[in-house]
Amino acid sequence: MGEPTDCAIFMNSANGSAVLDGEEVDSETSLGESISVQGVALNPVTGTDGRFTTTGCGLWVQLPPLKPGNHTLTIRGRARDFAVDVDYSLTVGAA
Repeated sequence: MGEPTDCAIFMNSANGSAVLDGEEVDSETSLGESISVQGVALNPVTGTDGRFTTTGCGLWVQLPPLKPGNHTLTIRGRARDFAVDVDYSLTVGAA
């Protein structure tokens, strides 16, 4: 949660990658968008079920439609004291 200036500081050190089935997926940078969030009671961020507005930023990827079968998606990212390292095994069924 933060203001546009918080996003600018955060994104200054942001880097990351996404790899789908061994091929790098291009990312898009969002430098700061106003977002509205509806919390749920006892959530670890605000603790309440209220609605609040904050600024969201980050590196985003949009995957192409996947063919039926097994796929792997690896996401790595870091900015300041935040890090994400995720490995997905995806199975797409026939339409």
